Amino acid sequence: MDWKENMTKEDYEKAIQGAEDRVRTQLYSEKIKPLETELEGLKPSQKSEKELELEKKEKELLAKENQFKVRDTLEKHNLPKDLGKYINISDELDIEDVGKELGEIINNFVLDSSYKPEKKVNKGDAISKEDFKKMNYTQRLELYDSNPDLYKKLSN
Repeated sequence: MDWKENMTKEDYEKAIQGAEDRVRTQLYSEKIKPLETELEGLKPSQKSEKELELEKKEKELLAKENQFKVRDTLEKHNLPKDLGKYINISDELDIEDVGKELGEIINNFVLDSSYKPEKKVNKGDAISKEDFKKMNYTQRLELYDSNPDLYKKLSN
C-alpha cells in the first residue's frame, strides 16, 4: 500500500497487518522451513533391531528393579516378600505408601480372622449348692472325678 498522508484508521491497520504478514511469510520461507526439512532428515524413520532390543532390555531391567524395591518394602513392613510378584507399582513414591497400607490391611485381616473366644462359661460353677444337695451319690462321685475343686467348694 502506498503512503498517504491522510489515512483512515482502517487503512492504517490494513497496512500494518500486511507488513506483519510479509515479515512472517519471509521468516517462515527463508529460515523456519529449511530448518524443519533438515530436522525431518535427521529423525530416524524406523528404529534398528539393536535399538528395539535395547529398549526391551531396559524395560525388563526397570521392571526387575521395581520388583526388588517392592520386595524390600514388603520385608521392611514385616510382610511376606513373596507377595512382591503379585504387586505391580510404577512410581517409587507409591511403593512406600502401598507397603504401609498393605501391612495394615493384612495385619487387620489376620487379627480379625483369628480365633476369638466367646464368653467364657464355667460349666462347673453352674451347679449351685442346692443342686449339689439334690445330687445322689453317683452324681457326686462323677463331679468329684471331673472337677475336684468344685466338689470341695460345694461340699463345705
